[in-house]
Amino acid sequence: MLLKIELEKLCRKPALWTGFLLSLLAGLYLIRIMMPVVYTGEEELQGMAAVRYNRSITAEYEGYLTDRKAEEIIARYGFAKYNDDGGCVYGNYLNRFITENMTDYRYSENRKSTVLYSLQDENGGFGRASYADRLYFSYAEGWEGLMEVLMGTAILWGITMVVVLSNVYSSDRSLKTASVIRSSAEGRRKMPFMRLLAGWIVALGGFLLLGGFLFLVNGIVYGFEGLRANVLCAGAAPYLCPDSITTGQFWVSVYLPRTVLGVTVLVCLTAGVSALCSWPLTSLCVSAILFVYPLISRMLVFKLGIISFSRLFARLLTLPNEGLPLNLMIPSFDGGAGGGRIFPGIAGAALCLAGLWMLWHGWCRNGKKG
Repeated sequence: MLLKIELEKLCRKPALWTGFLLSLLAGLYLIRIMMPVVYTGEEELQGMAAVRYNRSITAEYEGYLTDRKAEEIIARYGFAKYNDDGGCVYGNYLNRFITENMTDYRYSENRKSTVLYSLQDENGGFGRASYADRLYFSYAEGWEGLMEVLMGTAILWGITMVVVLSNVYSSDRSLKTASVIRSSAEGRRKMPFMRLLAGWIVALGGFLLLGGFLFLVNGIVYGFEGLRANVLCAGAAPYLCPDSITTGQFWVSVYLPRTVLGVTVLVCLTAGVSALCSWPLTSLCVSAILFVYPLISRMLVFKLGIISFSRLFARLLTLPNEGLPLNLMIPSFDGGAGGGRIFPGIAGAALCLAGLWMLWHGWCRNGKKG
């Protein structure tokens, strides 16, 4: 009964539905503006026309990538060409992929490719991977772009949940309802955890709905065959992904658990801060700072040059980022490596426990004051 009441209270907040709608529209907008452009030399294709063209020509070469396939692609379409700013002036998905990953493009000052490296050549983009000879290739362009789509969605949804949840406990004292809530044994013992559970259900359920819908739209637009491609074909670097996994495996086995943990940390920390603060505005400000702390710390370290004075202090300043919600909810190939899974998991679990302790301590302290 208490859980149902708390869920209804959260769902009646206009900020929740406003944030959900803004997050959804932002995700759809990002999918739209990130559609590719193809320069064939005779015409310029944009939007869905470019996607259909890239899918059709890539289907012929789908399968394990080989040196022979790379040579055939370059013989058929030539090297992709770029201007001085890095913008493509001639190219499609196939020859851009080969040019940017298997040629001297990255070493050339004028961005002109002249040499085609073999898959296992360390000068190329795949040579340092132990599984370079087992790279499954498919049209993964849209699944690489989905990372930026979900990045924007995660930021907006995280801000939404900070606004919605930051006053769940702190409003008790400002509205003078603390004594009423604690007047019954059920309210004293169960209320803090029912509120926490309701917030977690809304936060995680909302983000999974957003992410799942955008994932489906992305698949309809770009095709689901890209999920079979190796993550190196979707923009990952070999040192970030020492084990061979597909793009689909990354989204399911790497990003999804990180997202669940990130949302859980967000809810626990926001609830803990709210329970400790006496005023909703205070809890909102502190929770917002915690959410954007990874951005603040990186700005201090890199923009203000703290790293040039003390690498140890810079490392200590950015260490909490590993387990903070913003870092966990944003897709990153960093999570594909063993350490990229273990350290954020430990840090996230520790922050969840800290949030729960703050929640219980604040609830008990406010109960004594009330």
